[in-house]
Amino acid sequence: MGNGATAAAGARPASSAKVKPNQQGGIAILQWFTESWLFQTFILLCIVANAAILGYDAHFGEQNRYHSLIEQWNQYFLYIFTAELVLEFLAQGFSRYIRNGWNIFDVIVVAISYIAVNPAISALRTLRVIRVFRLISAVPQMRRVVEALFSAMPGIIGTFAILCVVFYIGAVMATTLFRDADGFHDLGQSALSLFALTQFDGWGDTIRSLSATHPYAWVFIMSFTVIAAFAVLNLFIGVIVEAVQAAPKEIERETMQEVEQLSEQVADVQETQEDAATVQRNIMEELRALRAEVAAMRAGLAPPSQ
Repeated sequence: MGNGATAAAGARPASSAKVKPNQQGGIAILQWFTESWLFQTFILLCIVANAAILGYDAHFGEQNRYHSLIEQWNQYFLYIFTAELVLEFLAQGFSRYIRNGWNIFDVIVVAISYIAVNPAISALRTLRVIRVFRLISAVPQMRRVVEALFSAMPGIIGTFAILCVVFYIGAVMATTLFRDADGFHDLGQSALSLFALTQFDGWGDTIRSLSATHPYAWVFIMSFTVIAAFAVLNLFIGVIVEAVQAAPKEIERETMQEVEQLSEQVADVQETQEDAATVQRNIMEELRALRAEVAAMRAGLAPPSQ
């Protein structure tokens, strides 16, 4: 009996030592609920409906007959979005929740919506439409595009710096060459005129007006347009396309990390089950030993037969 008790007692600490803490954090049932397609579809429909009634109210003005009803539903939607944030916070836990940038984005949008509710400042009411930005965080495809843009931000900033240098050099040259022409009297006017030329706004009219006094102005205009409008601006497209193409690789890497985490959780569950089976087997052995001892004691105490 003593040996069986000792074995069972030794198995329990070993099993407890192998069990790892929950790495995900939060409440499991809420995590399942917030990640279900039913909950996510409901939130997506609420965002779309909220955007629709805001557009209707803005189009027809505060004098429309549904204005008071729209204001009431705006409050309902705000409460729904707040409840969503609370549920996701409880489901994910504090550390995991704040590590997700989209969660912080949702909190900021909802907080701004509460500020926009203040009726004392009418200008703040326009901030209600910012709530529609939550459509980006609710749709995975939109999230990927925004994440690709942010990942391409260093390249975009570098390309923008090159474009600024090109415009500055062009503005200095244009002011020096065409100072007496309209739109080129100073550096600021030249920069604005060159920017309009890169958008092909009045491109032909500008060349004709400059050619009257500067016959070779078309050489400078065409050269600048080719460099700024076609070469440098296309760099933006190239940087963004590269980032979008790299986005699936990043998603694949994140998916592999999630698979590894799930594999670790499955391994933990298997270890826990094995430990529970070991404890159960030891308990059964102890019970059998107890039954044998009780039977032996009863046999020893039984009166002798006549």
